[in-house]
Amino acid sequence: MMGRQQSSERGLTESVQWAVLGTALMLCLLGLIEAGLMLHGRTVAVSAALTGAKAQAALYAAPGAGRQAAAATAAAGGLIDVQVTVTMTASSVTVQVDGLTPSLVGWAAGHAHAESTRPLEGQ
Repeated sequence: MMGRQQSSERGLTESVQWAVLGTALMLCLLGLIEAGLMLHGRTVAVSAALTGAKAQAALYAAPGAGRQAAAATAAAGGLIDVQVTVTMTASSVTVQVDGLTPSLVGWAAGHAHAESTRPLEGQ
């Protein structure tokens, strides 16, 4: 009888260990996915800033071309609440893109920021 009791307790202990281990592994996997989403958001923000600066620096570019190009690129990449700031000087244009990265859990959305400066064409 004593042997059976130890056997059932050992099975219970192993089940608890697997439950704890499984939970820890799932949390690690979720963390990796969230980190990947944040890195993707950062890459999208950089791409949007580069696209906006290139569009606005082009010769004969319309006044809002950089803002529109950056906003479209950021939206296509999945950034949320995107804000685009375009600053022009006599010889260059600077585009700043700010937005939130998407998240699986909702409360862990990260902030993505990027800035790009290009000389104006024809200067």
